[in-house]
Amino acid sequence: MKNKLPLIPYLFFILVYGNQGLSGLPEQSITYLLKESWGYGAGMLGFIGFITGIAWYIKPAWGFLIDFCPIRKFRAKYYLYFNYFAILLAYLYIVIFGLNLVSLIITGLLINCFIGLSDVANDSQMVIYEQKYKMQGKLQAIQWTSLGIAGLFVALGGAFIADKLPEPLNYKVAYGFAGILPLITLIYLFKGYKETPITKRKKIKDVGKDFKKILEPKLLLPLAFIACFQFCPSFGTALLYEARDKLGVSKMFLGYLGATGTVLGIVGYVLYYWKFHKVNMEKLIYFMVIFSAVTNLFYLYIPNKWFLVGYNVAFGAFGGITFLTLLAYFATLIPKGSEGMIYAVVTSVSNLCARGGSWLGGTIYDNWGYNINVIVSTVLTLLCLFFIKHLHLKEDYNAN
Repeated sequence: MKNKLPLIPYLFFILVYGNQGLSGLPEQSITYLLKESWGYGAGMLGFIGFITGIAWYIKPAWGFLIDFCPIRKFRAKYYLYFNYFAILLAYLYIVIFGLNLVSLIITGLLINCFIGLSDVANDSQMVIYEQKYKMQGKLQAIQWTSLGIAGLFVALGGAFIADKLPEPLNYKVAYGFAGILPLITLIYLFKGYKETPITKRKKIKDVGKDFKKILEPKLLLPLAFIACFQFCPSFGTALLYEARDKLGVSKMFLGYLGATGTVLGIVGYVLYYWKFHKVNMEKLIYFMVIFSAVTNLFYLYIPNKWFLVGYNVAFGAFGGITFLTLLAYFATLIPKGSEGMIYAVVTSVSNLCARGGSWLGGTIYDNWGYNINVIVSTVLTLLCLFFIKHLHLKEDYNAN
């Protein structure tokens, strides 16, 4: 009999990642609020994103709760109940009272904490299923397809709300719509979610053993690689500023642009699920770094807005494939019994460095301009190639 994952658990992974994607619905309204109403530069936007993203850098704390502090022998269920109820309360507060700079940072931080803990609870179950059924990243492809579909709605719906509704109504409406999916998820968790209870609870004194595993070269070198790759200064915010200020691109066009990239990212996830999970991982990682660096350079030449569309169409699907490649590799490295905390360490390093790279990129843009931002990002990305031969990608992946 073929060892195959049943269909029912897929709904759990789809809903959790769908929530994560839909939580971004207010982002465009908030970005324009900060830029065009409150007058903040790209560096400040990067700083606020870095601060509100703290929850994603301390994911090992959420992993500790999942692995060492299960509730009634369940590692995920009761934490998820709390998270989605708390998310609904946070959204409701914003809808009723609105935002200033302080409340924006506080509510953003809290919402990210709730979503981050849900993400870790979800990923702990994902790693178990990935390893048990030898899925080689296919389950992650399902998750990220769900997030991508939610992101498509965010790109178009968020742009429409930001463009058509005045402040503060636009972001209040966005948060209101974003609250629909947490409510659906809560109903599903109470009615249909099933989780296997743990048979043996891990002891607090074993935390040190888990962190010793992180210091082993098998995990430490991949962590160093992802840190360097993600910290390369992003120019996403700078590109948005250039599009608005120099090309005169409308908010709706940027929404359509984001939607195009999202759709093609989903195509990449589907292609990975279908074929690319079988391809040699070392080759895919080399391709990921070179692809990222080379495609960066194209963004030095943007004579009009249609070039942005062309770049999205040309590069979007490949970006989805390479992204899942990295996630699939890390899932194979996680020791059994530590699916919550150690996987959270891996993703925390990624998130911390990515947000830091966004902040750094915004600062470079504010002080030295767009072209320097792109060139620095490209050069530092290429330097990551020197890591890859030390990661033993082929051996580790095939062994698992």
